[in-house]
Amino acid sequence: MDLMDLLTVERGDARLTIDARDAIRKGFHPRHEILKLVDESPRGTLCEVYVPHRTGPLIAALEGLGLRVAVAEVEPGHWRLRVMKL
Repeated sequence: MDLMDLLTVERGDARLTIDARDAIRKGFHPRHEILKLVDESPRGTLCEVYVPHRTGPLIAALEGLGLRVAVAEVEPGHWRLRVMKL
């Protein structure tokens, strides 16, 4: 199974939104797919990743790409990781 099929990805004007909540709730770990999408996005893109809980390894991996990650709990079971590609 391709994990990319389990992610909801929206691209717009300088914006990338990845909703990984369902994939993670089903037991999948799409970290590499998320990192690839973020890494391949052009400079100046605001990237938002939605996850069901605070995902320390994903946050650390995004920071490993040299990105600053803003983490917010939107509501129970819905966390937002936000990075700006500079």
